[in-house]
Amino acid sequence: MWGSERLQGKVVLVSGGAQRLGAAIVRAAWAAGMQVAFQYHASTHAAEALCAEARQGGHTVWAWQGDWRNPAHPAAFVTAACEHFGGVDVLVNNAGIWRSTPLGQVHADDWHELYQVNVVAAHMAVQQATPSLRERGGAVVNICDAGVYRPWLNYTPYLASKGALAAMTMALARELAPAVRVNGVAPGLALVPDTWSEEREAQAVANIPLKRAGTAQDVAEAVLFLAAAPYITGVVVPVDGGVSLRG
Repeated sequence: MWGSERLQGKVVLVSGGAQRLGAAIVRAAWAAGMQVAFQYHASTHAAEALCAEARQGGHTVWAWQGDWRNPAHPAAFVTAACEHFGGVDVLVNNAGIWRSTPLGQVHADDWHELYQVNVVAAHMAVQQATPSLRERGGAVVNICDAGVYRPWLNYTPYLASKGALAAMTMALARELAPAVRVNGVAPGLALVPDTWSEEREAQAVANIPLKRAGTAQDVAEAVLFLAAAPYITGVVVPVDGGVSLRG
């Protein structure tokens, strides 16, 4: 992978790292020779299995359980991981929640929870990691969403929270320059939902210029590219197979 030699031996923190996209990022990071700390919430069995897989392969991985709905936990994770590894070089804000919230069925609690997990927690993690990131010339990568640019129905609070995360990415890139680079990745159809039928998947793929659904590995590779790229900051890269090109 291009630039992966720059990541060898570096410490990366990944929130929401036990399953799905987060686990793909964790695996890609250890394959690049990084030392990995990841946060998980309720996915205890998946976290334990991922750690066992890492140990079997001779990789360095450390897991921490916490709930991003608790305002204190993002900073606590960063502090604990820095104490464990001696600092942090890359922070990946991957943890997030999404759910359908059709107009007329939205409650204030939906807004609060989505913003707390998807935006506030990410900011608190960056804030806590900043001293170490500045000292090491590190990087932040936020997992945004291509749906912000081509929104779908019934997810307004979720998409608004991801839009805020994209704006925060650009704002922090200016605030933390020149010592720390801050970028984002905006996945499109990176993981086909388990509930989708083959017909629904085929319909979705037909609208993608590259004519295939993305994979978690596609997104993980973009994350590591941005973590290693020394002259890129303040961008949110769509990993969507070209959907953002459609008029």
